Parts: sequence; structure tokens; C-alpha cells
Amino acid sequence: MNKRRKRRAKVQYLRIGIAVFLIVLIIFGIRTAFSALKQSKDREHVDTAAAVQELTDTTALEDIASVTEEQTEETAVPLLLYPEKTDKTVSFGQEYDVKHAVLINVDDNETVAAKSSSSKMYPASLTKVMTLIVAVENTADLSERVEITYDMVASMIDMEASRAGFEPGETPTMEDVLYGMILTSGGDAALAAAEHVAGSETAFVELMNAKADELGLKCTHFTNAVGLHDPQHYSTAEDMALILEYALKNPICRIILSTEDYSYGPTEFREEPLEFKSTLFSRMYGDEMPGVKILGGKTGYTDEAGNCLETYAEIGGKTYILVLCGATTHWNAVYNTLSAYSVMCAGGEPYSPPT
Repeated sequence: MNKRRKRRAKVQYLRIGIAVFLIVLIIFGIRTAFSALKQSKDREHVDTAAAVQELTDTTALEDIASVTEEQTEETAVPLLLYPEKTDKTVSFGQEYDVKHAVLINVDDNETVAAKSSSSKMYPASLTKVMTLIVAVENTADLSERVEITYDMVASMIDMEASRAGFEPGETPTMEDVLYGMILTSGGDAALAAAEHVAGSETAFVELMNAKADELGLKCTHFTNAVGLHDPQHYSTAEDMALILEYALKNPICRIILSTEDYSYGPTEFREEPLEFKSTLFSRMYGDEMPGVKILGGKTGYTDEAGNCLETYAEIGGKTYILVLCGATTHWNAVYNTLSAYSVMCAGGEPYSPPT
């Protein structure tokens, strides 16, 4: 009896063992199959994600290329447009003592009159309008103090160039310097502004040429901030008109170019103020001709450039810019300016100088 029970127990244990083994085997098989299936799905997911990412990247690159191309096209557009010459555009006649000239209607972007306006010429101190632009745009505060050095003053004395009259050691504000540069055409002031802004005149000139490129000027290159003669320092009457037009869009530049006089000092170097008188308004009032109001501008002269004069005026509710270069005398440049505005813009008579 006992032997039978023992035998049945062994058989039962064996069956249980076999059942457990089969269960374990089944579970292992299921887990292996599930793992393989998961790996397959994971690979499929990775491949799909990679494909999606590749497509996204390609689309993004195309979009970036498209945007970059659009931005490049926008960047390539110049800040100013050259005025159009129409069938109404006339030439400056022999009665005008000029080699290069242009008169433009700023509001209508039209050329009223021209003479060799796109031919290379030397701009002399008309250069200082670009110097003004670059100095103003690169100065955070016009009350910044500017150091006047011995070399700034001595170099202009040696070259017999126009000076504002600052003394070595003085520290005028940038505002003082800019008025001295434009009103009296001070070369010492131009050098002071250049070195203060860029560390050296050479570095400042690089900013001037970069600005010329930014404006889209066709034939302008600077080698100095003063306007001293150099064969590689050149522009055109048309380009100089566009530089002045751009300057007038800046309120600070416009005010300085329109000012008649300005006082600097007194300082520890001088008991009396240094008076800056506009070389432009010392030669004209600006309202000599009926219907014409000349509001500001800049004079210039070198032996190679001749007498140069650029102005802007309001006539009949519109703004005009006139650039005359190469006159034999500065008075001829003034008389020609008054006559051109009167005859060509206001429908009046030529200017008759007092006898």
C-alpha cells in the first residue's frame, strides 16, 4: 500500500515538473517573440523618424535658402534711388561756371538739370557731409568729450587747411566738434571726430567707404575724412547729392547743416567763446530770390576740385538739392546757385550780383 502511494506521488511530481517546464518554455518563447517584434517595430520607428527628420531638414534648408535669398535681395536694395532723368531734364549752359553739376527734385526723385553729373570729380570739403553722417551714426551721446591733439591741429596748419580753431589739450563735446567741422569746414574738427569714433582716421575712412557701399553709390571712394586732395579720393556730383539727401533724413545732421552760427567755450584755454560762422551763410542769406528758400548745405575748395557748393532748398512746397563743383570763384558758385534755383525751379530770373 505504501509502495503504491509512493509511486503515485512520484508520478504526480513528475507531471507537475513537466507542466512547470512547459509553462516556462512557453513563457520564454512568448517573451522572445515579443522582443523580436518590438525590435522590428523600433527599427521601423527609427527609420520612419529618420526619414521624417530628413524631409523636415530638407524643407527647412529650402525655406532658409528661400528666406536668405529674399533677405539678400532686400539687402541689395540701396537706401537711396538715383533721380531719374526725363525729357524735362535740361543741361547747365555756359552761363553757369561749373564743371560738374546736378539739380534734383527730392520729392519727385527727378533730375531737373545736370552737367557731367555722373563723371568722376574731386569733392573737396563736401566730403565732410559723409564724415558728419558716419560720426553721428556711430556716436551714442553727442555730449561725449573729444580730445584735441597737437597732431590734429599742426597737420592742418602745415597743409593750410581750414580749421575750426580748437587748441591742443581742449576737450570739446562731439556736438561742438561737429559744428566746428561743418560750419567752418574745420579739418582739425574732422580729424578729432574721426579719431574719437574709430580710433584713427584710417579706420574711420573704412566706415565712410562702407557707408558709401551701403547707400549704393556708384562712383565714390574716400581716403581721408577732411576732403584733402588725393587721386583716389573722388565722387560725382550725383553721388554727393545723394549723400546730402541721406544726411537730411537724420535730424541731427539736418540741424547742423542748417545752422548759421555756433559758440564754443569759454574754456581754460580761452577767455572768449570760439565762434563758428557758416561759410555758406556768410556768402548768402538764402532768401535772395523770390519763392526760393535755401536752408543749408556745405562749401568746399581745393586747387584740383575748384570751388564747390552743395545746398538744399524749399521751393513751391518741395525740396531740391543742388551740387555745383569746379567754379572758378566761390562767388560764382553762390551766384550760380541762386540763379539755378530761381530759373529752373521757381520760374524766376537769374541772380544779378550787386555792382
